[in-house]
Amino acid sequence: MKLDIIFHYDVNEQTGEIVYIGKDEVTVDTISEKKSSKSTKTTKKADTNTEPVITLESNKLVLSQGAADLLEVYEDCRIDVRYKKQGKASVPIIGTGRAFDKEDSGNKLTKTNTVSYRGAANEKLSAFGTVFKLEPTDTAGIFYLKGDKEPEETKIPDEIINIEDELDLSNIEDDEIEFDFNL
Repeated sequence: MKLDIIFHYDVNEQTGEIVYIGKDEVTVDTISEKKSSKSTKTTKKADTNTEPVITLESNKLVLSQGAADLLEVYEDCRIDVRYKKQGKASVPIIGTGRAFDKEDSGNKLTKTNTVSYRGAANEKLSAFGTVFKLEPTDTAGIFYLKGDKEPEETKIPDEIINIEDELDLSNIEDDEIEFDFNL
């Protein structure tokens, strides 16, 4: 219910006197209006997917119930995505802040098993795919994110050369080189 109250006053501009005249009350029934309008909240069905899968959306990570169980997380736990060097490439890994030994690192998990994941971090992870399966690492509580596509390897331009291959340093002796240290 909404109640609007309008107060009426008489103001004498010459003397500055203000006299109260009365008030009007207007009642508007807003309950019936809310019942007839569409609800803007969406209700999400409980996720019963037991397979540990994480989906990357435009601004968040969505964990399946299996992924949440495997990571041993619940609402308000912090989840962090980092990158680990494997050979020459880096691969994404996921875990809780506690698993990375930093309680406050990462973003909080919501009731609907989603984690805010925006901007450059989202773009970087999207190079590995949009649907990820969890595979265990050597460290407890941390898992590799195996995406549905392989990241593109960065091609080294032809202009960049290996200087050790280009220079012939085998015929130079250390004692042949003289330096003038007086400037």
